[in-house]
Amino acid sequence: MTASDRPPSSPRRGFTLIELLVVIAIIAVLIGLLLPAVQAAREAARRAQCTNNMKQLALAAHNYHDSNQVFPPGAMYMYVINIPGIGPNGVAGPPALNRQRSYLIDLLQFVEQGAAYNAYNQDWHPYTCPNTTVVSQGVSTCWCPSDPIVAEKVDMGPPQYFFGWCPGAGGGTIYMRYTSYLGNAGTWFTSVSRTSTAPTFQTINAQMNGVIYYESNTPISAITDGTSNTMLLGESIYGFTDSGGGSHWWVSAGYGQSEFTSFFGVNPQRGRIGAAVDANDPVYGIYNSSLSSKHPGGANAAFADGSVKFLKETIQTWPLDPATGASPWVARSDTQGSETAPGGMNAGSQNFFRFVPPVGTGMPVLQSLSTRSSGEVVSADSY
Repeated sequence: MTASDRPPSSPRRGFTLIELLVVIAIIAVLIGLLLPAVQAAREAARRAQCTNNMKQLALAAHNYHDSNQVFPPGAMYMYVINIPGIGPNGVAGPPALNRQRSYLIDLLQFVEQGAAYNAYNQDWHPYTCPNTTVVSQGVSTCWCPSDPIVAEKVDMGPPQYFFGWCPGAGGGTIYMRYTSYLGNAGTWFTSVSRTSTAPTFQTINAQMNGVIYYESNTPISAITDGTSNTMLLGESIYGFTDSGGGSHWWVSAGYGQSEFTSFFGVNPQRGRIGAAVDANDPVYGIYNSSLSSKHPGGANAAFADGSVKFLKETIQTWPLDPATGASPWVARSDTQGSETAPGGMNAGSQNFFRFVPPVGTGMPVLQSLSTRSSGEVVSADSY
């Protein structure tokens, strides 16, 4: 057979433009279906790690209790600088009393951070020069992976000497580290200063109904509501804006730093993440002192029995006026007994608070879980 007798070969056929576009569209749809599943799986892993962190801290708190017969205090008071005649920021004058040492310092020895605990000088305030190494260290157990900005260190800078904290040593040498996990102070805070007269301080502090608060010494026997119905620790978001929160100092003792209250509901920051919120924003303090997270739908809480549970942001709570940060179910009175209502969290510090619900209404679920001995009965299916 000669070449001229061979049948003509059919031309090679490639993809048409329409076929190529169809294939690309199918791949795009598959990626669109797969991506949310991947993101959900990653968030599930992050939430599991967050739960594990809280579990470790709760167990550490129980180990502390075994050694001291009480859970760690939320704060103690001491003179800012342990040098007679020197006041805050190195200025001459009488030493000032200040809240010092968060509960996390006490737990270091029980979360495999014995070296950091031994390095912390108990005779000095955490904001002073001898403790800057420990302050700048940070502990990964305190960081929720869903809020990665909490793990970043922040240069405090030369102007911020705080209370004699190594003046002149700024510019990249002193850093603050942060925490996602705060102690349960109860339904409200009373930021009464130790500089008040002793009877006033003791009387006001006696109304605290949580577990970890200013100069607390709560034994497990005092949690008569049941350890499985009383929060010990709670998750609170640090990076509620893209630039961070500016609060939740891991060594600092105080509400919005290492203690939270249930005065506000779970995740009050929803819808505002990424917004420009600073210390002058009326909701700034609400974020810092509330249960919150970047987990979808709620936040984790560790209970006094060592368990960790996820509290939904739809959990029952008392009503609030978002403009004033006050609740009509809470009455506040000053130290002189002058009643003012409703009770706002930012309306003063040395105050008494009373729960005054409508007739026939009991303590809501969220607030019930934050009190240690109020006698509420809480069903596990209510949250």
